[in-house]
Amino acid sequence: MDRKNDDSRLLLEQVNDLLENNKILELRELLEEYHTMDILDVMENLDEEMKVKLFEVLPIDVSASILEESGSDFFRTMLSLIDVQHGRNILEQMSLDDLTDILSELEEDERQRIINLLNKEDAEDVRKLLGYEEESTGGIMTTGYIEVNENMTAKEAIEHMRKNAEDAETIYYIYVVDNDEKLVGVLSLRELITARDSVVVADLMSENIISVYDDDDRELAVKLVSKYDLIAIPVVDRDNILRGIITVDDIIDVMEEEATEDLYKLAGSSEHERDVAEKPDSTMLEQIVSSVRARIPWLLLILIGGLFTAIILTKTTFVEGLTYVKFLCFVPVILGMGGSVGMQSSSLTIMTLSNNDEEDIDFRTVLKEGAVGLITGLVCSIIIGAMAYIILHSLNMSIVIGICVLINMVVGAMIGSFTPLMLKHLSGDIAIISSPLISVLLDMIGVVLFFIITTIFLSKIVS
Repeated sequence: MDRKNDDSRLLLEQVNDLLENNKILELRELLEEYHTMDILDVMENLDEEMKVKLFEVLPIDVSASILEESGSDFFRTMLSLIDVQHGRNILEQMSLDDLTDILSELEEDERQRIINLLNKEDAEDVRKLLGYEEESTGGIMTTGYIEVNENMTAKEAIEHMRKNAEDAETIYYIYVVDNDEKLVGVLSLRELITARDSVVVADLMSENIISVYDDDDRELAVKLVSKYDLIAIPVVDRDNILRGIITVDDIIDVMEEEATEDLYKLAGSSEHERDVAEKPDSTMLEQIVSSVRARIPWLLLILIGGLFTAIILTKTTFVEGLTYVKFLCFVPVILGMGGSVGMQSSSLTIMTLSNNDEEDIDFRTVLKEGAVGLITGLVCSIIIGAMAYIILHSLNMSIVIGICVLINMVVGAMIGSFTPLMLKHLSGDIAIISSPLISVLLDMIGVVLFFIITTIFLSKIVS
């Protein structure tokens, strides 16, 4: 990671120097050796003037690849800064499915402005793709594929492929349709180029087609591609008319998104918190609000479960008349809330660290999690304090219980976030952090805090 960061910084310095000295040919030669993502990383760290200057000297296909990999904010900014005709040329080189994904994140007026820059055929395809649900196979498919008619000869099919290969996402699979554009077969590039010129495509193709409907859930496409080791899978409508294909790179993106979404849910959050956190221009307040909104329902659910446990314990206490014994029945829910918010913070911090460079994460993350713990803790402490007063009929003790929950949740959130950050800084390996380790640590801290708080407050009440 350190060597990669050093290389990125060196490249950024070289690009800045060449741009400032207007050495365009040397700059192009330098960037020819680098991957699109490396160039994108450099561009994101340039000031606006240098960013536009670099973008305008890059080859059209490289610029298109950069926009395909960029986020919607970078995409919108670059198109607004460069010449309109240059932007139109770049858009024509972009993959329509990647372009559609970016357009779906823009406002309607901005989206329409960009669609108007496209040629008529691409604009129509993009509008069709935008009409599909985001979670459907139609929402991730591309219209860049090779199709041939079943009545063509091998020679005719090869000529057709040569004419259309430039716009195709992949040429390894050739899809065979009948005169009604219905998918009737598939053949590989190897089968086509090794066949005799006079052989009819219908005799070469395989009729055992693995496909998905355009309104199927995209996870079905992931399962089929994984099961059958496909490079791409065709997408048809309910009339079996070929509408597009889903390539393996899009499948990998879906797998990553679904896995991340499941991990966020497992941590007691949602993908909305991830989306806000990953926005380059999101403020600390926006991140805190999104975190609270995503996590509070799960914390309230855990709180309700803990309250039921406390009620059961207070009703089954054998020592009559001792309120302090019933008071101790609230210990599980107090510790549980601190542990729960701590596990949320640690899980989400680990995922953030796994998806970002080390220098992008600092102590502000701990402060943000502390703020989230404070807000959620206030809500939960008010609820448990009110329930404790109903059960114990003691205002002082209900206040102490509420304070215990609040402090435990704030400390739990900060410890849960700080622990992976500390281990990342010390060893660079956050994989050694496990749920039992965090859970035990938070329980130990929670018990100590509980007895310190109760000792201080209850001693004053008694005296």
